[in-house]
Amino acid sequence: MITVRKLEDGTKRFQVYARARIRDQRTRVYVGTFATRRDAEDADAQHRVTQRQIKAGDLPPAVDSKRTLGDALDAWLRAIADQRSHDEYADRMRLYVRPTFDSTPVVKITKAKLIDLRTSLKHREKPIGNATINTLFAALSAAYSYFIEQGWCAENPLKFIRDLEVAERPFVWLQSAGEVQKLLHECNDNIRTLVAVLVGTGMRLDEALHLMWVDVDLQHRVIHVHRGRRGAPKSGRLRHVPIFDSVLTVLREMKLAKGENTLLWPGAKRDKFEEQLPRNKTSVFRPFKAAVLRAKLPKKFRLHDLRHTFAGLFLASGGDIFKLSKILGHSSVAITQQVYAHLHPDAFAEDYSRVSFAMPEKAGVLLKLQA
Repeated sequence: MITVRKLEDGTKRFQVYARARIRDQRTRVYVGTFATRRDAEDADAQHRVTQRQIKAGDLPPAVDSKRTLGDALDAWLRAIADQRSHDEYADRMRLYVRPTFDSTPVVKITKAKLIDLRTSLKHREKPIGNATINTLFAALSAAYSYFIEQGWCAENPLKFIRDLEVAERPFVWLQSAGEVQKLLHECNDNIRTLVAVLVGTGMRLDEALHLMWVDVDLQHRVIHVHRGRRGAPKSGRLRHVPIFDSVLTVLREMKLAKGENTLLWPGAKRDKFEEQLPRNKTSVFRPFKAAVLRAKLPKKFRLHDLRHTFAGLFLASGGDIFKLSKILGHSSVAITQQVYAHLHPDAFAEDYSRVSFAMPEKAGVLLKLQA
C-alpha cells in the first residue's frame, strides 16, 4: 500500500507499507518513504518479490531492518516496567550501550561490534568491572530475546559471547553475636529495629521496607515475603521466612507501638489514595554507615552485608544449608553453596581427620665424616 504525505513546503513523499510474514505471523510493516511514486512502486514490487522468496525458503524470514536499538530498548523496557530490575537495566543501557548503538538498527549490531564495545568499557578512563559487564550483557541478551519475539531481528548476537572471568571477592560479615550487639547499640532509634530484623532474617532491604503487618504472622512465627518496590521480590516467588527468637521480641514490641501504621517502616509520604508509602532507602544508608563507624566495625561493611551476616551465623551455629537457601529465597541451593558454604573459618573443624594417612619414614642417610 502506498500513501501520500504532503510536506509543509508543498512537496510530496510516498510511503510504502506492506504485509510480511514475521515469525509465522502476517503483519503490517513499513517499507520506506520515497520522493517519487515510481520509486515507491519499485520498492513495493521488490518487497513482494522478497516475500515470495521467503515463502519459498530461498531467503531467511523477514526482520525489521530499520528499527534502531534505541527504539527497541524503549519498547523492551516498557514491557518489563513491572519488574524490579527495570530501573537497573534502564540505567545500564543509558550509561554503557545507548551512547554507541542508540541509532544503530538492531539487525546491524553484530557479535564483533559487541565485543568491541566490551573492550572499550574495560579500557575507558574509569574501567567497568567484569562483573558489571557480564550483568550488562546478560540484560542485553534478554532484550534481544524480546526483539526476536517481536520480529525485529532473527538471531541474538550475544548468544556465543562468553562471560568474562570474575575473581571472587570475600565480603565482610559480623562473625559473632557480640559484634551484632555492638552495631545495634550504635544504631539510632530510627533504624535500630530495621537493622535488627535484617540481620535476624536475611531479608533484603527492599523487601523489608515493603513489609506490611498483614505479612507478619507472630502466632505461627513466619514472615510472608512477596512484595518489593516493583512487585515480587528478586526471585519472583513468595517465600516464608521464620521468625527467630531475637526477631520475635523486636516485632512484638513494634506491633504494640504500631498505631495506625500498615507498613512496618512507613515513610513520611503518602500516595494519591492517602496510603502509606515505604521509607526511602537513602534515609537508611547514611545513619547505618555512621553506626558502623561508631561501632568501630570494618569501614567496608555495607547494609547488604547484614544478609551475609545472617547466613554466616546461621551456618556457624549448625544451620542446614538447604533451609538457608529457602530462607534467603535463592533459586537453587547451588547458589547458596557457592556463596556461603565456606563462610565460617571453623566450618571443617570436625572434618580435618576424616581423610587420614601417614607418610612413610625416610630411609636413613649415611653421612661421611671428615677427619
